[in-house]
Amino acid sequence: MWLEDYSPVESSEWGSNSAEISEKYKESAKRSGSGIKRTRKDEKKAKKHDFLLANFLVEIILKPEFDSLHGSMFACMDVGLNSNFALGVLSLVYEPISIKIREISGKEHTPFVPLTGELQEFHDYSIPDTIKFRINVWAEDLADIVSIETSHVSKESNFWVILSQEEKVLEFMSKVFWFFLSKNNIHIRESKSLSYSLFILGEVKKTLSSTPTEEI
Repeated sequence: MWLEDYSPVESSEWGSNSAEISEKYKESAKRSGSGIKRTRKDEKKAKKHDFLLANFLVEIILKPEFDSLHGSMFACMDVGLNSNFALGVLSLVYEPISIKIREISGKEHTPFVPLTGELQEFHDYSIPDTIKFRINVWAEDLADIVSIETSHVSKESNFWVILSQEEKVLEFMSKVFWFFLSKNNIHIRESKSLSYSLFILGEVKKTLSSTPTEEI
C-alpha cells in the first residue's frame, strides 16, 4: 500500500525533491493540456464535480475544533484549488468526508478508532497499525477524489494549482497530517509532517496525470 513505499525525506531534501516532481508533472500537464476544448458543457461538468462534497465544507467551517486549519485551507482555495481536493485533504480528520468519498468510489469504509494513552513520538518504522491504515485510506481517498474529476476544466485546473501553488498545498496537507496525529496523542516534527505530505502529494500527481478525461 501507500506508506510501504515511503522513504524518509528530511526538510533539507524535500525542497529539491519537490522541484524534481514538479518539473516531471509540468511536462505531463503541458502534453495533456494541449488542444483542450474548454466548452460550456465541460465547464458545467467541472462545477458539478466541484460541488459534489460542498456541504461538508460548511460543516468544517462551523466546527470550532477545525479553526486552526481554516487559514491554510482558505489560502489554497483562494488560489483556485477546488473544494473536492480541499475536502479530500480534510477527510483525514473528518471521517464523514472519507465515508462519502469511499461510497462514491465503491469502496468499503472501515470505522477508525482513535488512539488513546500517553503522548508518543512519531517514528517511521513503528507507526501503530491503526494509524498506518488510516493514513493509507487518506491517500486512497485523495487519489479517488481527483479521479472523479473527469472534466477537462476541473482536472487541468487542479493540476496547475497543485503545481504552481505547491508550497501552499503542502502546508495545508502537513497541518492536517499534524492535526490528525496530535488528536491521537502522537507528536511529529514539522519537517517529518512535510515529508509525508510531499510523498502523498506526489502520488496524487501521478493519479492526476494518468486519469483519463471525458470526451466532449
